Amino acid sequence: MVEVTHLPGTCSVQDIIEVIEEQGAAIVDDFVSQSWLDEFNAAVKTQMEGNTPFKENEEFFGRHTVRLTGLPRKAPNYIELMTDPRLLGVMDHFLGPNCGQFQLSSSEISEIHGGETAQDLHRDDILWPVHSWMPEKLLQFNTLVAANDFTEANGATHVVPYSHKWEHGREARPEEVARATMRSGSIVLVPGKTLHAGGANIDGSVRRGIVTSYALGWLRTYENHFLHSSVEEAREWPEKARELLGYALYQHRGENLSGGPLGLYEYQSPKTLFE
Repeated sequence: MVEVTHLPGTCSVQDIIEVIEEQGAAIVDDFVSQSWLDEFNAAVKTQMEGNTPFKENEEFFGRHTVRLTGLPRKAPNYIELMTDPRLLGVMDHFLGPNCGQFQLSSSEISEIHGGETAQDLHRDDILWPVHSWMPEKLLQFNTLVAANDFTEANGATHVVPYSHKWEHGREARPEEVARATMRSGSIVLVPGKTLHAGGANIDGSVRRGIVTSYALGWLRTYENHFLHSSVEEAREWPEKARELLGYALYQHRGENLSGGPLGLYEYQSPKTLFE
């Protein structure tokens, strides 16, 4: 069976980029500290305990999977993850060439409980109809931090290495599907053209993943961040976090790529709200 390549927590952004370009995914061990995880899990404890499995589109979202979105507001130290220079460096390389600036698309906990079945393999780029108009362009990039150990038995994410280079319509054979097994604090990075899926949980222990996904700045985001937070709350965040969450003007004038302005506030940049 194929495997997703593991890199040490001390690896460089370039190391991550090289593995992903070749294989379509990578795992970085010990990406966040245990103290960061403890703080994050404590912040969402009450909200997760009161949550229930998703009711719409259960075939995809899961009958035994609990989800929570809006993490910048619900877990303050999540801001450190979404603005991590290593992640932003990877996004600069993969998403930057296709937009003036990228943005946060979703912030989510995906907690797989016992009895959950595996998702169908899919590519996240299919969320946007434009994927069929410009199939050579990457639209989105997904990352998943293991809040506890990911094992084959508790639902470790399925990833199909090299599938980012496959022709459209090719299906993965069982021996081509890897399990992103990793210890808590590690992260798996999966660009939007790589086949992947949530795994089946057959041992009953909870598998909690912390999702951070980014998308091109001129696309509508998967999650509506403005409904999770207010301008007053955003005022307390670092400028980079506000930009990633849409409190900024999108515009770009380049040799081969131009667009905007988009996201105007009173015909100005939303940044004026924080000056």
